[in-house]
Amino acid sequence: MKRKIFAFLILLFVAGSAIAGDRVNENWQRAILAAIDSFPEHGGYYTGSKPNALFAKTTWQGLHEAYQMTAEDERPRFDPMLAQPSFCSSATFAVLVKALLIWDTKHKIKREAWVNMKPRVGIADEFNPDGIGQDDGVGFWGRANANGPGLGVLVRELGAGYSFTAYRGAKSERNRETPGERYLTSQEWCALDVWDRAMPGDLMKIFWNRNESRGSDSGAIIGCNDDKNADQEAGHSVIFMGCEGDTVTYWSSNGPGEHPELMGYSMGRCHKTAIQRVVFTRITRPERFNNARKMAPTDVNAYLSDLNGVRHSTTAEMLIQLGIKD
Repeated sequence: MKRKIFAFLILLFVAGSAIAGDRVNENWQRAILAAIDSFPEHGGYYTGSKPNALFAKTTWQGLHEAYQMTAEDERPRFDPMLAQPSFCSSATFAVLVKALLIWDTKHKIKREAWVNMKPRVGIADEFNPDGIGQDDGVGFWGRANANGPGLGVLVRELGAGYSFTAYRGAKSERNRETPGERYLTSQEWCALDVWDRAMPGDLMKIFWNRNESRGSDSGAIIGCNDDKNADQEAGHSVIFMGCEGDTVTYWSSNGPGEHPELMGYSMGRCHKTAIQRVVFTRITRPERFNNARKMAPTDVNAYLSDLNGVRHSTTAEMLIQLGIKD
């Protein structure tokens, strides 16, 4: 109930939260906040590939059970109670699916699209007889689960919305992309208009700033390569819920921690300076998720696939993939 009241209060400010000229679909923003309210609290945070003493099933098994669809169904049912435990990108994927079901009262998204949105997680069923799993960048789930700006790239491919982003800069010389690249001061970073543009319900990819806490410039990195000596992406996939001063509030599956069984679906908060790079993605045309009917489960986005252990991305490449011209 507290989350529902919180979401309602946020909605009072939705219309005036974005910078003038930004496109907003208020029905969609309401749908994604309503979807969040349908999820349980916590439920455990787990990225492991096998059940263990704390978790009777994996996050992948939970997603498979929660996304309920048979060959006779025109659309799935999604049970958030079954999608436990979880991790950050499974949480944002699950809320996205639930929000689409809430929003799509006129069944604009057809069966073929829903079938392709169903995550293939290595478990055989009537849609996945060979029990394949989707690596980063493969199919709908593989894009949503990818390193870098996975959800932003997915939304752009479907023509369902747009992204905007900001980057504080690299602090270490070895990670600078240009000789003139500068690590913004805390005051400069906190004053950027990207924070004013963001609205509750926007998809948000956080690239954590570890410079002061761990001496790592990983927040400057997009993706992961195969160099064990290089900084690698340190990211978090979340739903933006608002800013109060310089504090950012978001919803996701939050972890890990000393007691992962007590973590999972929850609100999280951080100072803006805990973030080194951010990508916001706003869905304005949810009906365009029907374009997922053309995105086969084996279809590969090479850019996102490469960010999973092959190479890093430059900021310029990321902007192109997100469709950001400036």
